[in-house]
Amino acid sequence: MPKSAIPIVIGGAALAAATGALALPPPVAAIADCGAGKPSVMVHVEGFKQPQGRLKVSLYGPDARRWLAKGGRITKIKVPVSGRAMDVCVPVPAPGRYAVAVHHDLNLNGERDRQDGGGYSRDPKVSLFNPKPSFAKAAFMVGNGPARVGVTLLYIRGLSVGPVGS
Repeated sequence: MPKSAIPIVIGGAALAAATGALALPPPVAAIADCGAGKPSVMVHVEGFKQPQGRLKVSLYGPDARRWLAKGGRITKIKVPVSGRAMDVCVPVPAPGRYAVAVHHDLNLNGERDRQDGGGYSRDPKVSLFNPKPSFAKAAFMVGNGPARVGVTLLYIRGLSVGPVGS
């Protein structure tokens, strides 16, 4: 498969854009950001192929036109992978509608490789031929306190895309 096909699994160039980056917060600050009374989202990511590499969580919204567009994300957080499932807190600027895209850089090379995984908030269905879900399918509401959303990582397996072990 040509290298240009790799973005199909993880949402294309939107996950690779480097603008609007948020510096990696220390774990204590990240937990505090998801405290009561603060708009934030606790992203539960599961289904890692291997518990190694780096996880990038990108936050989008509430403008659906910017979903997965270059420069469209609000912020990103990169954290080392520490297990088969992880919780990552992402502060949001205000209550509203948001969506999350996740990239698992398994070999830490900073590129999207065939062995890397990815996924979206609320686990919308994707395939090699339909790699980018609509904002509506991935979006969730954040109020004045922390919201919780899940992402199951998907990996390329031959000509299909799916979670590990399926």
